[in-house]
Amino acid sequence: MTENHAAMLVDGHHILPALLEDIEAATSFIHVSMFLFFRDPIGEEVAAALSRKAKAGVKVRMLLNVEKTAMGDPFSTGEKRMMRHDPSVEYDPTDVKPLCESMKAAGVDVRDTNIDYDAEVEVLDPRLRSIAEQIRKGISIDDMHVDHRKIVVVDGRVGYCGGANVGAQYMYHLAFDPRKDAREEGDERKKAGLPEPWWKWHDSLTRFEGPIVVALDQHFRDRWVLDGGDELPPEPAVPGTRPPRGVRIHDARVYCNEPNAQPNQVRELYLRLIRDARRSIFIENPYLYHPAITDALCEAKKVTPSLDVVLVVPSGKHNDNSFGQDAQEHEYARYLECGIEVREYQNHFNHLKMAVFDERWSIHGSTNLNCRSLEDDKDFELVVLVDDEPLARSILANVRDVDRRHARRIGDEDLHGTIAGLRRRIRDPRTVAMLAKRVL
Repeated sequence: MTENHAAMLVDGHHILPALLEDIEAATSFIHVSMFLFFRDPIGEEVAAALSRKAKAGVKVRMLLNVEKTAMGDPFSTGEKRMMRHDPSVEYDPTDVKPLCESMKAAGVDVRDTNIDYDAEVEVLDPRLRSIAEQIRKGISIDDMHVDHRKIVVVDGRVGYCGGANVGAQYMYHLAFDPRKDAREEGDERKKAGLPEPWWKWHDSLTRFEGPIVVALDQHFRDRWVLDGGDELPPEPAVPGTRPPRGVRIHDARVYCNEPNAQPNQVRELYLRLIRDARRSIFIENPYLYHPAITDALCEAKKVTPSLDVVLVVPSGKHNDNSFGQDAQEHEYARYLECGIEVREYQNHFNHLKMAVFDERWSIHGSTNLNCRSLEDDKDFELVVLVDDEPLARSILANVRDVDRRHARRIGDEDLHGTIAGLRRRIRDPRTVAMLAKRVL
């Protein structure tokens, strides 16, 4: 296939069926790189699908972070508490080791990305040796760096990237009701004995077909070797038996960053697109507070007052990171002063990590707009930049315009006259300290 196609899958009830269908169709290889992979009903279902393919002779390789999954992630996804709502789960869903052992027994090659980055990597490829050396020199404390990417590649033909990990809050079969509070909805389902009695997140993965998948797979293969896996020879993409899905897109390119001394590619991409925007900027991100990004947004709006800037972020009630929420809210006053529209998504945690610029360029990937993701020496991140107006306009219609209806607009009244307003204007000292150390 010489042309790229893309489909942005929003929310778990669209992500999971597509992912399972592509896994089932695999005939050669499946590559999975997930920051978190929980042992809950969804994790078990995806693991079972991968195990079946491995038993059938498909080469299945998986990267995941066992230690961070056990933590729920560094700031807690609420996985344990959430799974108490499901009477079928009588075990610790953050203990993924039994799931890994089960997949290994089925023939899945599983690697833990929580590695010693100081260790010498013995590889033949001089390019990979150079990458390993740069990372080794750039890292001082291993646990401060994680592979935060979410990548799935099937047969070199289909690829996914985005914000969703594998777990019940990210992927599910039954849609949530955006008008209902997530926990109240979960309680209702539990009391009624209905399936999926969890609180669900608003998230996405974007599905690609075409040459861009080879680029995604190359990043998986590089990390696979550097995490201790065997060096992988190139494998041609397996032709599909069905017409490609999604929108045919004009151009797509991968941008990534690693913990080294090089300029952060994703940060520089965002800054360039913000600076060059002339008509519109739409960003949806759960942790939007990196100083370079907030400064660039305000400057762009001041330079071009007609620029339509819309930001959709989580509400404080549903954000899983209180420090991140505090840092994010502290910028509201600046945004309002220069005319930027800020909205807080209600009822469910908004974990989307995407953006659209000038109704033409769209960003799809795992990157938060915080210091962990956007400094030069922190986490491994990856995004795909798509240059295509039809896809960008489709995202604006199906994400921006839909989410506006479920997101409360922040106004001056939210900054004055209440304790909450005072907190939004005065940053928590603990957050200041963490920002100063660039660890959020």
